[in-house]
Amino acid sequence: MAFSRDLSDTKETLHRQSYLHLEDVLSPDFTDILRSYHTRIASNNLQEIEEWYIPGKKRQYLFEFPSMGFLQQFRQGLSEITGERHDDITIGERHIKVYLENAPEYPAPHMDRQAAQFTIGFPIHIPEASRVCFFPHLSREENTDERAKYLEASADLDMARFYDDERIVKARGKIGDMFIFHGSTIYHERIRSAGAIILYVKINAAGRDPLGEHASLLQSLTAKMETAAADHAAA
Repeated sequence: MAFSRDLSDTKETLHRQSYLHLEDVLSPDFTDILRSYHTRIASNNLQEIEEWYIPGKKRQYLFEFPSMGFLQQFRQGLSEITGERHDDITIGERHIKVYLENAPEYPAPHMDRQAAQFTIGFPIHIPEASRVCFFPHLSREENTDERAKYLEASADLDMARFYDDERIVKARGKIGDMFIFHGSTIYHERIRSAGAIILYVKINAAGRDPLGEHASLLQSLTAKMETAAADHAAA
């Protein structure tokens, strides 16, 4: 089981305000999986995605779903929240992001690529001062590019003061929680992120898979199932 309860009662609120912070909604199995990734990263026992390393900001690691059954439960839970058909949900990205100690405290907000119709964040380790921020008062025009779109700001803008705006929604989150928001249509950012570890899964219902990570996930899980079946038949 991926989630601890039915999440369909959250759908209306998500579509009305474009972001949600859901507390304590992951199953014990899911939180255990996230903790195991934390341990592997801390012990340097997980291969980094080198091409997605961003100097001065973060390292990234690929999240692998443990089984086809878990993936199906996960997609079903997201179907309940988003209203999209279970079978239409494409996982366009599944990265664990580890923010570096020298990450900027107040970076410019951004929108995700178009393939992130919905972005889902699962906190693994969040420092006391770190917050994810949403900007519902800024432009909501969809980012149709296949790269993130950053808010343009003047070079002399004091970003720390910029984040004092009372219209900005800020939340910390903890393991067991999840954030879900319209990734390609709402500006967002994490401030004071140094040391934070979050699994981000980005999904859409249009079949967009720009990184090939949905296809590779299905291939990997299918291969595991075939190997397990062959081992069972040989036993």
